[in-house]
Amino acid sequence: MLKDVIGENSGKVWHLLNDKGELTFNQIKKDLKMKNEEIYLALGWLFREDVIYAYEKEETLYYGRR
Repeated sequence: MLKDVIGENSGKVWHLLNDKGELTFNQIKKDLKMKNEEIYLALGWLFREDVIYAYEKEETLYYGRR
């Protein structure tokens, strides 16, 4: 069950990055209205699948779709 929810949330994050481009954690949270834990799990899933990347700029992490 939890794995299905994480997979669904990962899809939401991936589609958001696809539609809007690079975003910060706070921008993702604002757009999707998800809990921090849900976003962290979704990002972890997407990193494991190697379909997103991250970089730091001025002490802020940005996430993007590969």
